[in-house]
Amino acid sequence: FPSHDRKFVQLTKTTIPHGKEYLLLNHLPKGYQKDKFGNYFITVGENFTSMFTCHLDTASREFVQVKHKHTHKFIETDGSTILGADDKAGMTVLLWMISKGVPGLYYFFIGEEVGCIGSRALSNEFKWEQINKVVSFDRRGTNSVITEQLYGRCCSDKFAQALSDQLNEVESTFKYAPDDTGIVTDSAQFIDLVPECTNISVGYYNEHTGKEKQDIDHLYKLCHAVTKIDWETLPGYRDWET
Repeated sequence: FPSHDRKFVQLTKTTIPHGKEYLLLNHLPKGYQKDKFGNYFITVGENFTSMFTCHLDTASREFVQVKHKHTHKFIETDGSTILGADDKAGMTVLLWMISKGVPGLYYFFIGEEVGCIGSRALSNEFKWEQINKVVSFDRRGTNSVITEQLYGRCCSDKFAQALSDQLNEVESTFKYAPDDTGIVTDSAQFIDLVPECTNISVGYYNEHTGKEKQDIDHLYKLCHAVTKIDWETLPGYRDWET
């Protein structure tokens, strides 16, 4: 496996049901902190306005080994378990961004698959007043910048389009675009607190099933693309009317 593939395969070596997130701590960067809700976070740089999120748990009740298959550009399993690309793909992206020094607040949430336990708890006592965008990396497919989640509008079309344009400009094979068919992930918990909250496709498919697979080529390209985005100058709008 190439380098990005190796990290992803390491992170998906086992399923991680809620309550077992601590088993991933050896993969977190030096200097991470644990908040009082059980989530893990780290800050990079100063005067940042962006919060980047993923979740550590997978949609499984049991802690079991995963048997990988690598076919063409996809990493899959033997079908007996989920893969856990939801959301180890997002975790791979965050770890890469941190390693490259992209400024921001990085949150690794617990319990997303069982009701966004960690992010919901944090949102009730959110004190990061400078944050004006929350970007989760936890969406299936390869093209979505989510504008609506279960609780309604989560980010403006202008923000989603600006982010899509920057991603597509950096990587010519990308076809990101605003998408209003989101379900729910951790960023949705901050809709009432932060102007722009979105969720970005990271290349997995058939999540929560034995047919789950990860487009590892897309993940590789996304890891590099997100380090080229000028996150601090993306537009923000509170009224969401445009």
